[in-house]
Amino acid sequence: MKRIYICLILSILAAPGPLYGQAAQFLTVPTDARTLSMGSTGVVASADAFSIYNNNSAVTFSDFKAALAASYTMWQPGTSGSNLANLSGFFKMGKRGAFLLGSRFSLYSPYDMTNDQGSSTGTYRPMEISFDLGYAFKISESFSAGVTLRYVLSKIGPDASGGAFAADLGLTYNKRNVSIGLSATNLGSIINYGYGPYTLPAQIRLGAGYKFHIGEKHLLSVAAQTGYLINNSGITAGMGLEYMFNGIASVRIGGHYGDPEKGIPPHISTGIGFSFRGLILNAAFLVGQKDSPVSNSLSVGLEWMF
Repeated sequence: MKRIYICLILSILAAPGPLYGQAAQFLTVPTDARTLSMGSTGVVASADAFSIYNNNSAVTFSDFKAALAASYTMWQPGTSGSNLANLSGFFKMGKRGAFLLGSRFSLYSPYDMTNDQGSSTGTYRPMEISFDLGYAFKISESFSAGVTLRYVLSKIGPDASGGAFAADLGLTYNKRNVSIGLSATNLGSIINYGYGPYTLPAQIRLGAGYKFHIGEKHLLSVAAQTGYLINNSGITAGMGLEYMFNGIASVRIGGHYGDPEKGIPPHISTGIGFSFRGLILNAAFLVGQKDSPVSNSLSVGLEWMF
């Protein structure tokens, strides 16, 4: 009975579709609005304060010494109503190394609790959080690698909580206008709520990007990514396009494909961004298919690069 109870709660909190014995699905949601608006093509996203969750190895190619960022995402407002918050950043050490720090917090809508007789015993609001520390090293002028260690804490009920350790591995090739990224994320231990083990949503992602400079004031960036969900054999894919004017204003559009039975379902994403003297403000909005739980999801982020 307890195991059925845990499975029911997890299925409510997870991305749409059967859970396949997985927990902490919030780890699969992009933390920054720019990546979300470009079809979740984070593995080849530009180096910034969110790189610890996109591709940790990318930060060694940043022109800045350090960066800090915060974001908020209203995820699946029509169903689970998750509220995701993020704090992250990086700072370089020497010419080739960089440390990355981050934490993600997910707060879900409260649910009603009942006893064995069906009588109400109150409500409970589940939460999940991760703490992350990473390091990236530039192996050559065009190639870098990174690793992130993570601790995940999941509390989905008064008597149902557990933790797990995980790691991310990242590789980036960056030369002139071309970038190629490869990452393996959430590789780690299981979460045991006391009634059986649940795996983390491990995945492998591969992507490529290219930047077209059109004169001095116009920049067009394109990105594509494909992914493999290790534990449930799911396939994901995404494409994104960004136009930036004079390094100040950006508009973006993207598309994401995912099996709705195994992860985040297909959707179209849009976004805008503004940058001024190292301060960057981004926003993203998702449009899904009819009755899609990700429709109307909204993300905003503020970043300071210095």
